[in-house]
Amino acid sequence: MKLWKWLCLLLASVMTFALAGCGGGDSAKTAQKENGKTVVTFWHVYTKNFGAPVIKQMVDDFNKSQDKIVVKEVYNPDMYPGLMKNLQADVASGKSPSIAMIGYNYLDYFNENFQYVSPVDLAKKDKEAPDYLEKTFLPNVLGLAKVGDTQVGLPFSISAPLLFYNPDLFTAAGLDPAKAPATWTEVRDDAKKIHDATGAYGFYMQEYQDNWATQGLLTSNGAVILDENGKAAFASKESEEAYQLYQDMVVKDQSALHIAADEGIASFYSGKVGMLLGTSAKIGTVTQSLQFNVMAAPFPAFEGKQVEIPAGGNFLAVTAQSEEEQQAAWEFIKFIMQPKYLAAWTINTGYLPPRQDVVNEPSVQEAIEKTPALKVAFDELPTLTPWASFPGDVGVKAEKMFADMRDKILSGESPAAALKATQDELNQLLK
Repeated sequence: MKLWKWLCLLLASVMTFALAGCGGGDSAKTAQKENGKTVVTFWHVYTKNFGAPVIKQMVDDFNKSQDKIVVKEVYNPDMYPGLMKNLQADVASGKSPSIAMIGYNYLDYFNENFQYVSPVDLAKKDKEAPDYLEKTFLPNVLGLAKVGDTQVGLPFSISAPLLFYNPDLFTAAGLDPAKAPATWTEVRDDAKKIHDATGAYGFYMQEYQDNWATQGLLTSNGAVILDENGKAAFASKESEEAYQLYQDMVVKDQSALHIAADEGIASFYSGKVGMLLGTSAKIGTVTQSLQFNVMAAPFPAFEGKQVEIPAGGNFLAVTAQSEEEQQAAWEFIKFIMQPKYLAAWTINTGYLPPRQDVVNEPSVQEAIEKTPALKVAFDELPTLTPWASFPGDVGVKAEKMFADMRDKILSGESPAAALKATQDELNQLLK
């Protein structure tokens, strides 16, 4: 009898360990409580100067709307790489947030390395709205947070790269502000004219520690980042041509600025840069911060080629480990996905909403009328493609390698050599 009990205990232990390694988490764990309420921790990447006030308002409104759940928002510095680093540390110590905001470029890495519960499973348990996903989101939008047939999370923020420009510097350089450059050749020509005529830099492309903006540059010239076998394939003639044009602007013409993102964007704000290739998520900040009447145009094309730009932004993943906490997290996510909150998020940040019906909100329509850049961003939605996401541990390393490669090229290294060396190194990691 004692042997039988021992075997049962051993089997139970093995099953518990196996379940802990599955995507659904360990529903046997208990939720944290505070004054009788289930605590939901919501990790995000937004500062008080960008996004955080809207996040805080969402959280406050939800907490006031009911008396069973309390949500606590937690800011993670250094954007998505910083949050992933903190998430790794928390999980290693046996903890995890309830909801984590994950950049699309970390989709595969997150899927393979962290426990989460799919929104499909959460919706199935939702007695009031079991068809919530199908009724709320378009399939292509849900696909931004999908790996194969698995819905990893729910898209929350969608950004598109825009060409912001300073009409005053265009006029000073003898250019027509009503005619924004539509091709990369025109961008280079206009940047040189601005630099030669005014002394200001003509162009700056945001330089965060990722590959988002430069991916659009390469793929719009026909380059491929990942092939159908999941191997890096960006060391191509198309990539070399695109990077060579960019390098020539920085090194040869000295009309483009090569500097960290915060400093480069600040230089545009202060009128020292004529054009900024940056995220639509900066629309709110740009329009509220500048002393000049900023204008915006779509992402430039290469002559005779289709623009293909990655969707930036993030999705919400439920990483809560108890069923009670998972359900509480689901209720909060549905709350902030209401059109009025997504409209406020779009208006204040420039992120495009994951729900198509948000564009019909009167506040969004009014914002589009007042802010032409927002209309440009909405018009770019059909051209958006997934941000390349590398699997396994390579996901975190890849973004750093892309940023290092960009810095080498813009410092004068041969694009062909830098692209091949980085591709070879990445493919070694992907073996």
